[in-house]
Amino acid sequence: MINKVGVNMQKIKGLTNQEVLDQIDLGHMNISPKPLVKTNKQIIFEHVFNLFNAYNFVIACALVFVQAWSSLFFVVIVSANTVIRIYQEIRSRNMVAKLNLIISPKTKVLRDDTIQEIDNEEIVLNDVVYFETGNQVSSDSIVLDTAVEVDESLLTGEADPVLKNIGDHLLSGSFIVSGACYARVEHVGIDNYATHLANEARQRKPVTSELVNVFNKVTKFTSYLVVPLSVLMLYQALGVREESLATAIVNTSTALLGMLPKGLVLLTSVSLAASVVRLGKRKVLVQEMFSIETLSRVDVLCLDKTGTLTKGKMKVQEVVDLANPLSLDMQKVMSSFVGQSVDNNATYQTLKQYFQDEICYEVKNRVPFSSARKWSAQELEGIGTIIVGAPEFIVPQYQLLQYIQEAQNSGARVLMVAHHADFQTFQEHLHEATPLALIIILDPLRDDAKETLAFFQENDVDIKVISGDNPITVSSLAKQAGVKDAHHYIDASTLTTDEELENAIMNYNVIGRATPKQKHQMILTLQKHKQKVAMTGDGVNDVLALKDADVSIAMGSGSDAAKQISQFVVINGELSTMVDVVKEGRLDINNVTRSASMYYLKTIYTILIAISTVLLNMPYPFIPFQMTLLDNFIEGFPSFMILFEKNIDKQKESIGRHAMRYSLPNALVIVLSVIALKLLAPILSLELHEVFTILYFSTSLISIHMIYRIYSPINWYRTFVLIIDIIGFCMATYIFWDWLQLAPLTMQLFQYILIIIVIGMILAAIISHFVNIYLDRE
Repeated sequence: MINKVGVNMQKIKGLTNQEVLDQIDLGHMNISPKPLVKTNKQIIFEHVFNLFNAYNFVIACALVFVQAWSSLFFVVIVSANTVIRIYQEIRSRNMVAKLNLIISPKTKVLRDDTIQEIDNEEIVLNDVVYFETGNQVSSDSIVLDTAVEVDESLLTGEADPVLKNIGDHLLSGSFIVSGACYARVEHVGIDNYATHLANEARQRKPVTSELVNVFNKVTKFTSYLVVPLSVLMLYQALGVREESLATAIVNTSTALLGMLPKGLVLLTSVSLAASVVRLGKRKVLVQEMFSIETLSRVDVLCLDKTGTLTKGKMKVQEVVDLANPLSLDMQKVMSSFVGQSVDNNATYQTLKQYFQDEICYEVKNRVPFSSARKWSAQELEGIGTIIVGAPEFIVPQYQLLQYIQEAQNSGARVLMVAHHADFQTFQEHLHEATPLALIIILDPLRDDAKETLAFFQENDVDIKVISGDNPITVSSLAKQAGVKDAHHYIDASTLTTDEELENAIMNYNVIGRATPKQKHQMILTLQKHKQKVAMTGDGVNDVLALKDADVSIAMGSGSDAAKQISQFVVINGELSTMVDVVKEGRLDINNVTRSASMYYLKTIYTILIAISTVLLNMPYPFIPFQMTLLDNFIEGFPSFMILFEKNIDKQKESIGRHAMRYSLPNALVIVLSVIALKLLAPILSLELHEVFTILYFSTSLISIHMIYRIYSPINWYRTFVLIIDIIGFCMATYIFWDWLQLAPLTMQLFQYILIIIVIGMILAAIISHFVNIYLDRE
């Protein structure tokens, strides 16, 4: 995109095209030395060479050494899991990269007396760049012509805007929050201030994943047990019971394999990666994969008004001239004002569309618009200082006309145009300004706003509208959108203490006249009260709040600042798309949580059985192929089939508590059955392989009983899945009977199996009762 430079811009000279080519030949381009995304090699390396695969590799080598070929089937499962995870991550990375091209940051540069919009990486040393409000500073630069306010919070942690005068340095990674300026690039690429920060254009608070945290804790805990248990089990098998090396390795390997939930990592990463791809097709850029999980847990959704709740397509409805002693022509005054303004927010774009006369009065000085000030000002030659902004911030005592108040009550935005004689002192005596006119601007509600907010409110997410606009206007639009208690609003400009601000955000759903700093404090206050907060915004005034929210969502039409800091970018700008994002998150988290209990069942009873076998000096009662078959019918098939259920309810409890509620009772019953049969075997005249056969069937069916508990309440679909699962288990057991090394199933063994299953189900119900009492008290 190329535009001819205006009158004010001819004073500054940019590079010529030849000078640009010379800088490129010298290698002075703004190219980061590090890739923004993982390469295929990095992804493959990460998924192949990890602690989990290392355990499985060592176990597989031990089984190969003793030629236990039938016990190596788990290698196929682990390998398939690894390949699928690699494929899904590469696929989702490619989708993210594709969408990143759509919102890729660009910078305006002055070359050969024209302004050109180029990719950030095409900037060269000594380029003259043009930064506007909302732009991210793409390279370290020196301000050339106009003072601007800059947000350096991503670099320094300081929230307050920093004033940069002519000659001051702009740091890459900061944002222009007020004004616009020309600046000369002094550093590019590796020499930029922010390059040493990891991926400086994507500085966001790391997203914590409960799913990953729980799995890591389980993996870390079991890793502490793997070595001592394997040593003890091998010592007892070889040194005490004098078993063969092959038998000892097979039994020990089975115990070690069962301690890590192999399929759970696959299920989690594949589910989230698939969601990234599906959301990408709906034009949602997911910049942090695990933020999908976090969004499914949010308690509060904070919305900005302009561009989020409304269409952001504002239109001047009316200009009301007020009686004033200056008799100024508002069309000429405002055309001169907006024609020479350096502001580029939605409001000023709307004013520029309406006031399009020639510039009659040259600007001498200016104060750009700021979300904190709520106004901007210019000293126009021959007139004096013109101030445009919120009436209550310019002349607080001014009373609006009745019909203008009614327009405001119906959702219209009202701006005041005022005059002050002295530019040097007007800020100290702003209330003495003379009102010249009122401008009524309409910004219609999004068509999908009411339906979208209804979804959130019906699904246990509180809606809070926090805006810098007049609270009456915000309240009116919030009512139209269906926000609960929208009539009950508060003006943030009246809040002077932290206690008042805390009371406001905790007790009001509509807050107007909020400054960027107040928005930020409100997010932190909600989090202090243990609320998970999602924040949507599109302007630079939302950056601080977006940065510290648990989940940040920017609209595709928003500023560079908002898009770069957010975890989600809704490229199509449709509010209803956020519903799709939340549904994806809840589907993933609910499916993985329920499935996790199926996987953790085996982890719990494997660890406890391994400890029991050491204490009782007995071989581990299962072989790897038996465990692989159990994996398929206790973990794989039921967890896969549950994915087809569209459960978008908000998660009621954490994955750890869910596993404790469902996995622990049945796991304890399985362990007790192993101990009981070991002690009773001599009395019942049972051979060891008969004991192991009984345990194989009883463990399988007690595990299926846990699936029944997770599936409850039962419906036709879940009943069908359970029946297919039981039939499939029985058929697979019959087909692979010899590989499973089971004893012949006599009537006596069948009776023992039934007795253990019945007693086990009763015990599971009793243990579950006490576990539920404990969890419900917490």
